[in-house]
Amino acid sequence: MSRFSNIVTNIRCRLADVRNRSFMPDHELARLLGAEGVLYTLMITLAHNNNNLYASRLGAGASDLGLIASLPPVVGMLSLIPFAIIADRLHNKKPMVMLSALALGLMYILVGMAAFLDSSRVPVLILLLVLANIPMSLYNSSWQAFFSDAVKPCDRNLVYSHRTRMNTAVGIAVPLLAGAILTAASGSGKILVHQIYYWLAFPLAVGQVILLHRASGGSSAETNHIRLSDVKESARLLFHSRKFLGFLAVAFIAYCGWELDWSLYFLAQFRYLHMNETQMSLISVFSAAAQFVTIGLWSRLVQKKGVRFVFIIGVAGFAFCCISLVLSLFLAPPFQLPFYYLFQSIGGSAYSAFLISLFQCLLEAIPHKNRALSIAIYNTIILFSNIVMPYLGVYMYNSMGESLKAMIYSMAIIAAVRIFAVLAAGLRWFRLRKVEEEFV
Repeated sequence: MSRFSNIVTNIRCRLADVRNRSFMPDHELARLLGAEGVLYTLMITLAHNNNNLYASRLGAGASDLGLIASLPPVVGMLSLIPFAIIADRLHNKKPMVMLSALALGLMYILVGMAAFLDSSRVPVLILLLVLANIPMSLYNSSWQAFFSDAVKPCDRNLVYSHRTRMNTAVGIAVPLLAGAILTAASGSGKILVHQIYYWLAFPLAVGQVILLHRASGGSSAETNHIRLSDVKESARLLFHSRKFLGFLAVAFIAYCGWELDWSLYFLAQFRYLHMNETQMSLISVFSAAAQFVTIGLWSRLVQKKGVRFVFIIGVAGFAFCCISLVLSLFLAPPFQLPFYYLFQSIGGSAYSAFLISLFQCLLEAIPHKNRALSIAIYNTIILFSNIVMPYLGVYMYNSMGESLKAMIYSMAIIAAVRIFAVLAAGLRWFRLRKVEEEFV
C-alpha cells in the first residue's frame, strides 16, 4: 500500500511540476505578459475571430467578406510608421501599448452597435472594422518593440513561449463555449450574442492595462528623435541588410500563402462542410489543444536547433492544413468532419511553432537601433499583403464560379503557394545553418 502511495505521490508531484512550469514560471515578467496575452486573446477570440459570422448575419455577401479581410490593413499600414516614429522617441513603449489596447476595446464597442442600424449597417460595419485595425496594428507593433526592450535576449524564448502557451490554453476552452452559446441562440438572439462579445472587449482591455502597468522594464537605453527624413535612411539601411532581406522574403511568401484563404476557410466550413458555430469552434479547440501539447517541444527545439529551423515547421503546418481541407472536400459527408478535425488538428499544432519562431526570427534579423521603426517597416510590408491576398483568394473563388469545384481549385492553388514557402524557409535555414543566431 505504501508503494502504491509513493507512486501516486510521484505522479502528483510530476503533474504539479508540469503545471508550475506551464502556467506559473519563476520569471515574473513571463507571468505578467502571459496573463496580459490571455486577456488580449480573449478579446480576439470573442470579437475579431467572429467578424465573418457577425457580418454574414448582418447581410454581408462573399465580396463583403473579402473587403472585411482586405481593407482593414490599409489604415493599419498607413499608421504604422508615423506611430513608430513617436514610439522611438519614447523612453518606454509601454504607454503606447496600453493606449492602443484601450482604443481597440472602444472600437469594438462601436462595432457591436452597428447591428442597430438598418440598410447601411454592412458598409458602416466594414468602415468600423477598417478603423479598428489602427489600434490593433499599433498594439501589435508597439508590443513587439516593448517586448524587445523589456526582455533580455537570453529570456526571450522562455517569456514568449510562456505567453504563447497561455494564449493557446485560452484557445482550448473559450472558442467552444463561445460557439456553443451562439449555436444555442436563435434568430436575432445570435446577433445579440455577437454584440455582447464585442462589448466585452473594453473591460478586457482595461485588464491588459492593469497588468502592463505592473510589468517592470521596457525602458530603452536611448531615445531617438527620428524625423520623417530619417525614415528613408533607416529603410535604406534595413533593405541593404542581406539577413533582413532573406528573412523578409521567406516571411512574405509564408504570409501570402496564409492570407489567401482567410475568407475562403470560413466559406468552405460554412457552405461545403456544413459546419455550425459549435463545430467551427471545435476545430479551434482541437487545434489549440494540439498547440498546447506541442509548444514545449517547439520551445526546446528552438534551444537545440534554432528559430530558423522551427520556422520551417510552422510554415509546413499551414501547407498541411490547406491540403487536408482540400482532401476533406472530396470525402462523403459521414467522413468529412472526422477527417477534417483530425488532420487540421495535426497541422494546427505547428501554428505555435510559427508564433514562437517568427517574432524571434524578426528580432534576430533587424538592427537594435531604431528597432520600433524597423519593426514598423516590416509590419507595413506584411500589412500590404494583408490588403491584397484575402481579396485575391475570394476573387479566385468567385471567378471560378463560387462552387465546390471552385473552392477545391482555389485551395489547391493556395496549398501550392504554401509548399513553396516551406521550400523557401528550408533553403534559408540550409544556407545559414552554420551561421550563429545573434540576438541583441
